[in-house]
Amino acid sequence: MITNISEIYAQSLLNFDFDVLTQLKQIQEVLTQSDDLQNVLNNPSVNIKTKIDILQSVFSSKIDDRLVNFLKILCENNRINEFSQIVSNFEIELDKKNNIKSVEIISAIEVSENYKQKIIEKLGQKLQSTIHPQWSINPEIIGGLIYKYDDTVIDSSLKKKIENLSKTIK
Repeated sequence: MITNISEIYAQSLLNFDFDVLTQLKQIQEVLTQSDDLQNVLNNPSVNIKTKIDILQSVFSSKIDDRLVNFLKILCENNRINEFSQIVSNFEIELDKKNNIKSVEIISAIEVSENYKQKIIEKLGQKLQSTIHPQWSINPEIIGGLIYKYDDTVIDSSLKKKIENLSKTIK
C-alpha cells in the first residue's frame, strides 16, 4: 500500500496528548481566511526562516508549541500547502484509532429521530464501531436505505430490489 506524505504527517500527530484536532481546525481556519498568509507561506521566493518567523508570530500564543514546531517542519519541508490534506487524513486516522466509522445513510424520505437512533445502534453492532452518520434523502430510491462506508455500499433500497427482480425475469 502506498502511503502519501500527508498521511505520514497526520499519523505523527496521533502521538500528541492534547486535543490536536481542535487546534488543527483553528490553524486551518486562519490559513484559509488569510490569502496573504497563504501566499507568503507558499511563495518559493520567500526564505524558510521568514516563513517560520511568520508562523511563530501568528500561532505561538494560540496553539500548543508542539503544533507550532509541526508547522515549522512542514515549512522546512515545503509541505505547508498540504496542511488541509494533513488535517483530513488526521481526522481519518483519529476515527480509526477511536473505532469510529463515518457512514452515509440515504433514505427515500425523512426518517424520525427514533428510527435514526435504531439504525445507528444496529449498524454500530454489525460493524462493531461507533457510527458517525451523515444522513441524506434521495426520493429516487423509492424506499429502504443505502449505506456507504469505507469502500462498501449496502443497497437495500426498493429501487435496487426492483432492478434485481427485473434482471431475474429477463
